[in-house]
Amino acid sequence: MKRNGLRALGLMSCAIVLVSLVGFAVDLYDIVATEQVPEISKAAGLNLIDDYISTYTAEELTDLAANGATPGIQLAADRALFRLNDGLLSLVGLDQDTLYAMAAAGNQDAADAWVFNARANYKRPELAEEAIAASQVETIEVALGMLLGGFYGPGSPLGVKPKDELLRLVVVGESLGLRIAAATALTTYWIQEGNLSISQVEAAIRANSGVNPELALAHQGLLTYLYSQ
Repeated sequence: MKRNGLRALGLMSCAIVLVSLVGFAVDLYDIVATEQVPEISKAAGLNLIDDYISTYTAEELTDLAANGATPGIQLAADRALFRLNDGLLSLVGLDQDTLYAMAAAGNQDAADAWVFNARANYKRPELAEEAIAASQVETIEVALGMLLGGFYGPGSPLGVKPKDELLRLVVVGESLGLRIAAATALTTYWIQEGNLSISQVEAAIRANSGVNPELALAHQGLLTYLYSQ
């Protein structure tokens, strides 16, 4: 799965934004500077976006996004730049054909905007599932998967799936979009339950990173949340 897909799900499923290191339960700067497991590094980086905005110039952020020493540094800088450039609002005003072409070229943010603009077409989970099955563009499939994950998660009035089914689907789902949907919903379940510690989640990521990438991604979303507490 492309880095942009990991980045997008980590952001949209957790929505964690902090201002400084004050109150962090762990040293996120140490994690983001030294951790080589991508999902752990990125979970730390997603908590440093505001700090990067206040610390670095746009030129420095551009360099860090391209050349940062770890995935977390690159992601924090990339998302800081995105925020500085008005984020999703800078894209949703573009026409759908333009967004689709950008998504097809690998731009996950454009894919997210394309699905956001078309969200009225996916008011039921089966409609999103059909779109995932028909998708020819990976970034669009990822964005649709995140949308579908909202239906699969706890409290949804339509399409909610039990956690055991999601744990199966996130590993053996027949398409990337379905696995992303399961990962998105699992993150929500785990955050609501509040049963897992930082060390437990880090261990789960280490066990699944590169083996079951969407399961590791679901744990990344939870870890992003736990790092902010």
